[in-house]
Amino acid sequence: MQTATTILIAIAALTTAAAGGVYLGFSALVMPALARSRDGAGAAAAMNRINVLAPRSSFLIAFLGSALACVAAGVLVLGRLPALDALLALLGAVLGVAGFAITAAVNIPLNNRLAASGDDAAAFAAFERPWRRANSARGAVSLVGAASLVAALAV
Repeated sequence: MQTATTILIAIAALTTAAAGGVYLGFSALVMPALARSRDGAGAAAAMNRINVLAPRSSFLIAFLGSALACVAAGVLVLGRLPALDALLALLGAVLGVAGFAITAAVNIPLNNRLAASGDDAAAFAAFERPWRRANSARGAVSLVGAASLVAALAV
């Protein structure tokens, strides 16, 4: 593998692992705390604030960086198929992009729906379970993708 491709795969692995870790940590810690809150309106308000701050935070580097690095890495390894390292890198890149796609297809529309409802407890109750499932899914595919990208560097 060429040095530039190796560096790009490493960046894709690192950013994808970082994003996946944030997703799973959020599902494991933040969402259960919000769901168990006695104040559903407060939980909705907190989630709405998080959703406003998230795109302005340093997390955006891992979130967008992962998707961009995965697309670039996937394209770069196409010419090396069917070599094992290229297959692993392509699988990791596809899974990394899948995490981004889940965000766009499920989490962001749910965030927007919650924001439109204001700080409504019933809206949060309807939001929490599907959002957490999608968030856990994007975390899992991101971490498996990162592992596949790391494995591509190891073979």
